[in-house]
Amino acid sequence: MDDRLEAMYRRFTWRILSNYVTPWEFERLKGQITDYEQWCARWSAHAARHVTRGDEALAAGHTVTAGDAYLRGALAYHWASFVFAHDQEQFRAALDAMAAAWARAAPLLSPPMEILAVPFAGLTLPGYLRLPVGVDRPPVVVLLPGADSGKEELFNLADHIVARGVAAAAVDGPGQGMVSFSAKLRPDQEVAVQAIIDVLAARPDLDGRRVGVAGISYGGLFAIRAAAVDDRVRAVVAMSSWYTPAGRFAAMDDLTRPGQYQHHGPDPAANMAAMTVAGAAGRATAPLLQVYGGNDTGSPLSQADRIAAEYGGPVTTVIYPDGVHILNNVWNVARPLVADWLADTL
Repeated sequence: MDDRLEAMYRRFTWRILSNYVTPWEFERLKGQITDYEQWCARWSAHAARHVTRGDEALAAGHTVTAGDAYLRGALAYHWASFVFAHDQEQFRAALDAMAAAWARAAPLLSPPMEILAVPFAGLTLPGYLRLPVGVDRPPVVVLLPGADSGKEELFNLADHIVARGVAAAAVDGPGQGMVSFSAKLRPDQEVAVQAIIDVLAARPDLDGRRVGVAGISYGGLFAIRAAAVDDRVRAVVAMSSWYTPAGRFAAMDDLTRPGQYQHHGPDPAANMAAMTVAGAAGRATAPLLQVYGGNDTGSPLSQADRIAAEYGGPVTTVIYPDGVHILNNVWNVARPLVADWLADTL
């Protein structure tokens, strides 16, 4: 088996299976893909079948089925593009197709999604907002992806949050998703987070005084930095995050290293080294929930300890001993925990 393909399955199986891909679908695709270069095309073909199923269901008036099919199609396109930035044509095509499927799913889901377009520094940051049914001016949580993830990957976490009466908005910032073609991840990514909060806080259907920021991987670092500069942030969640990712690039394998140029720019190592909560964590006072996995070698528990030692507000750290990165193998307990904590805190 191609070393990159072996690395994909070894490192990311749980990440894929915890996001709207059934075990049977995964096993069938695993049997079809014998070389890593087949990854994007095979996953894109699988995604297209979901979209066709959605079209057929919609034509028959089965809107619930259609919404679910489009959602699964969009996530399958996400996995098609996942760490495949070395082939720019296929990478961009999968992201485009994902956006189209996502837009089809948006009005059919319950509750529906509103597609967002947040202006920031000459860019348009794409995102979505979901409001809980029957709640007047709910608090809102801004969900932040990691470097090689995207807003779509946060849909299930958003679902748990919305079910608890809290609105959820997930947005791609610089360096993430399609935005990565125009701008790269910033050490001061919090300035983009503030632009997102500005848009949400101005809405009459949301309570802009009760804002949470929750991030996975790099997104957790950005969430902490946002809390340090924006007093509208009343709750912070960091899942499998870093005090700093400095030094990670040198240890990356052939699967993940090429994509870092897509997300970080021409010198990924330098950009990672510039990313840190040092000097920021102590200025953040909103309650912080850290969630880590004991089997996560990428962001080890020592990172949580360093953050907690400097953080300026109350810190709760939850460790799942058997958890992997972003707790994707124990998502059924970790995501409800995060959603409950956010609802209680906000």
